[in-house]
Amino acid sequence: MKKTMTVLFMAVMGLMITSCGTQTKKENTALKAEIDELKKQNAKFSGETYTMSSEISEYRLMLEEIEENIAAYDDKSHTVKSIMSSDNNDEDVEEDILLHIEHMHGLSENSKHKVAYLDKNVKQLRQDENVDQDEVHMLEMEVRDLAITVVEKDNEIDALHEEVAVEGIDITELVDAYEDQAIYTDVLEEIINTAFFVAGTKKELKVMGVLDMEGGFIGMGRVKKLNDDASLEFMVPVDVDQTDIIELDGKKAELVTPHSADSYSITYNKETNVTILEISNKLQFWQETNYLVIEIKN
Repeated sequence: MKKTMTVLFMAVMGLMITSCGTQTKKENTALKAEIDELKKQNAKFSGETYTMSSEISEYRLMLEEIEENIAAYDDKSHTVKSIMSSDNNDEDVEEDILLHIEHMHGLSENSKHKVAYLDKNVKQLRQDENVDQDEVHMLEMEVRDLAITVVEKDNEIDALHEEVAVEGIDITELVDAYEDQAIYTDVLEEIINTAFFVAGTKKELKVMGVLDMEGGFIGMGRVKKLNDDASLEFMVPVDVDQTDIIELDGKKAELVTPHSADSYSITYNKETNVTILEISNKLQFWQETNYLVIEIKN
């Protein structure tokens, strides 16, 4: 009887192991298909052949796709760590880990492409006279926030690489391919660190089409002195990370765009007739908007 029970137990265990192995193989087959599909879509972005309509609703769907990607490669990270911490010594475990990491890489690259694509096209969308400028501004802020998140996740993926390497699993080829994505990360860094600046007297800002006593500028309805049809033509790009001081010709200067009063100071140098805007807290200063409009008063 005891021998029979042992045989039955071993048979059940064998079935369970076979069943788990079969399930893993099915999951990996599906994973390979997803990786192939990501490669195809990423190739379209790289070759600049990816196109979509300029409807805001379409952009919103892409924002959701990026968020899904971020959630998915978070899940993949947990899965890889779970596999490494298990007692499973199956010979296919290493292949399983490599597939999940490759999938994470594909999702990460896809997110970077989509953030860059949205940033480029939302800027073009702003020039459409019939578009809802408030909604466009919200899109710009969401794209920038996602760019920050994707770059942060890149650091987490790098940390995962180190954990896997400690386990003796060779991911050199995958890491090399992943590091080739650095160019896309650089694009996201530019999105994160780029702000736009314009300064002038009230008259000059009106001539530029920036200042208006009604409406809002670039979608910021809270700012009633700015023109919502203003073009970016007069805006000078500035590197947020490198910009601490902005010098202005004139005795007085007033910020028209909303920036925390605790994040900057304005001083006047009589000898040079220059007003200096000094940004003391960059994160706080650019938190609400990455546009800076200054009205100069002589």
